[in-house]
Amino acid sequence: MKWKDVCQTSPNQWVLIEAVQAYTNEDGERILEEITPLKKFSNSLEAMREYQALHREDPKGNYMYFILTVKSLILLRKNG
Repeated sequence: MKWKDVCQTSPNQWVLIEAVQAYTNEDGERILEEITPLKKFSNSLEAMREYQALHREDPKGNYMYFILTVKSLILLRKNG
């Protein structure tokens, strides 16, 4: 699923996603080409707790959570 599709199906909600296809470009931006929405939440605390639990179970998973008021998404990766 693409970011815009998730935004259309879950506007103004917190959502936990898994990045299925992603890469980091030459500018250090994380590009999410294909994502899978896993669960919707009414607030950030619930989303963060679910993210943390999922990350403990699968530390190598590419999980993230966002509020779906964002129309486009650019993730910047910190060095170090």
